[in-house]
Amino acid sequence: MKNIFSCVVYLKKQAFSLLEIMMALVVVSIMLAILAPAFTVKNPSSSSGSINVIDTTPVGVIAAWYGTNYPKGWLPADGRPISAPEYAALRDALGGRDILPDLNRNKDPENSMSWIIKARRN
Repeated sequence: MKNIFSCVVYLKKQAFSLLEIMMALVVVSIMLAILAPAFTVKNPSSSSGSINVIDTTPVGVIAAWYGTNYPKGWLPADGRPISAPEYAALRDALGGRDILPDLNRNKDPENSMSWIIKARRN
């Protein structure tokens, strides 16, 4: 019986309680809230003091997007030709192709979701 009790005590020392896990999550959340301004930049051209989030997404990443107001530096993946000087990094990411993939070809007109591709760094 003594061996079983010591085994249970040993296991309890190794595991975290739910309260300890919740406290760790609270601390991480507070740290992220404090560090969030370090990942944002104020837009100097805006008089309203709006904040732009720094986009570190690599060029060539494809993502689903709802709506038609695409983020800065993104294009709809609709098969359009791209100019080499402005989108050189995208052209390299596409393996030298000068045309975007056409992923929105069979798009449902009632669905506002479309595919967009990261075209250039901001």
